[in-house]
Amino acid sequence: MPTAKVKTSTSTHPRKRPFHWTPRLSEDVISFSKCRNNLAACLKRVGETHRLIFITQNGRPTSFIGNIEDWDAFVETQELMADVRAAETELDAGQGIPHAELKRQVEVEGEAMRRELGL
Repeated sequence: MPTAKVKTSTSTHPRKRPFHWTPRLSEDVISFSKCRNNLAACLKRVGETHRLIFITQNGRPTSFIGNIEDWDAFVETQELMADVRAAETELDAGQGIPHAELKRQVEVEGEAMRRELGL
């Protein structure tokens, strides 16, 4: 199985390892029988490269293998994007507060916490 070059994320989200989600057909798509016969190598590769492996059956893609940490990061990103969409909907409906007011509220709460903790 060819070794893939790994691209790093341009995201500001801290990650332990680089990842790359765009599949390369020549490297990332394999048949079910090839995957079955080389399962340990496939698992090692996704663990090291953080690239998905797409599995075909009868010439059609049906499944993929990926690193669990990358899946967790993907799910977290989807949840954050859902929060952003909800916030945008609230802002469009006039339910938001100005940045300066939010900043003032955070500073007031922070000061109260510091007093409570004796800092």
